[in-house]
Amino acid sequence: MYTLFIDTHSSKICLALYDGKTLIKSEKESIESHSIYVVPMLKELMEKSNISFSDIREVVAVNGPGSFTGIRIGLSVAKAICYSLNKPIYIISSLASMLVSYESIDYKMAVIPDNKGFYVSVFDKDNNSVVDERYQENIDEYLSKYNKVDGVLDVKKVIDYALMGEPVNVFKVKANYVKVIEVMNDKK
Repeated sequence: MYTLFIDTHSSKICLALYDGKTLIKSEKESIESHSIYVVPMLKELMEKSNISFSDIREVVAVNGPGSFTGIRIGLSVAKAICYSLNKPIYIISSLASMLVSYESIDYKMAVIPDNKGFYVSVFDKDNNSVVDERYQENIDEYLSKYNKVDGVLDVKKVIDYALMGEPVNVFKVKANYVKVIEVMNDKK
């Protein structure tokens, strides 16, 4: 039985199958074209691995923050699979997935910049958990205390960490957009 991993939060689509020992991964760079690639990539990955949907035990999906459309596409595919096959879904944030990929760094933080600030999260080594995930306009205080990790994922570690949590009801899976949208109201 396999765990299906789906990460579409950035310009790199990452799909993987993991049976606890062997990881079979497919990655593709995509700029605003995730909807064209995700399902064909999944089909090709499963055919190449000679497995069917009945061989999937659960799904681990990255729910953001990240690309608004990319996250929705990945979560839609994950939710459709889990709902139709009655399989559990586990969710992990993109920041947490970056943090758990680096075991050797004690005081670490993950950062995703956007045009007005940063999505940031830190890892509490004493509790072996991701904490303090938030949006910040300035991260100087974090940079003085934590080592910044890059965005390269160790998919095996990410899956193992996500599976330590509880599955989420497929109807309650939400994208983690974090960003507050401001709307101007012009009154005349």
